[in-house]
Amino acid sequence: MARAHFPCGIVLCAALLWPTAVAAGDVFTGYQVDNHGQYYTYLGVRAPITSGESNLQPFIQVMGAGFRYKFHDNGTTRDADVQFVTPSLGLKYTWKTWNFIGFAGPQYRWKQQDQQTGGRTDETDLGLYTQAEAFYWHEQGTFHAIVSYTNLDNFVWSRARATRLAHKSEQGCCSVYLGGDLAGMGNDQFYAVQAGPLVQVPINVFYLTLKGGYQYSETFRNGAYGGVELYFPF
Repeated sequence: MARAHFPCGIVLCAALLWPTAVAAGDVFTGYQVDNHGQYYTYLGVRAPITSGESNLQPFIQVMGAGFRYKFHDNGTTRDADVQFVTPSLGLKYTWKTWNFIGFAGPQYRWKQQDQQTGGRTDETDLGLYTQAEAFYWHEQGTFHAIVSYTNLDNFVWSRARATRLAHKSEQGCCSVYLGGDLAGMGNDQFYAVQAGPLVQVPINVFYLTLKGGYQYSETFRNGAYGGVELYFPF
């Protein structure tokens, strides 16, 4: 049976953002690659359905992503490419400096995979995606926890991220936050863990994150990864 190593998970790796504004929308995008050429890239938009100052806010989110991973099957290494689109509805609850977020929706997935005898398979799947988040924001630092699940391959992805203000600029640009990520992912066929430092820099209305680290997989190759994220509130 093929054993897969997913560089960022088969799901969102998602909402890698700073949900600080109660009544604002968000645009978020990112790219991550490891030293084996496996990559993950995504683009998403989240917008409130209603306006106002309520602590409970429904929202809609649409995200598209694509990634390439390598898997080991009968002594050979083959490539696979996956693209998916996930529209979803969710609810955000704000309590003091905390945001709690949950959403769910269908996940449409297209998968192309190298065959052992040559050529590629082409599969289309429809599944269910759910995600929950907890986010704490303070001028001196942040904490962000995510857990998600899709019934496509019964895949679970989770991540905890913490940052601390390292340099505060009095000129508007650019303060610097230092922190780290710890992520885990897997299903009944494999698991993987990623850990590493990151740097976050607010630049005008954008938030830039640079990250890197080491990933360990129970089934396949270990190695280094690096990535960049952009978050834009509107």
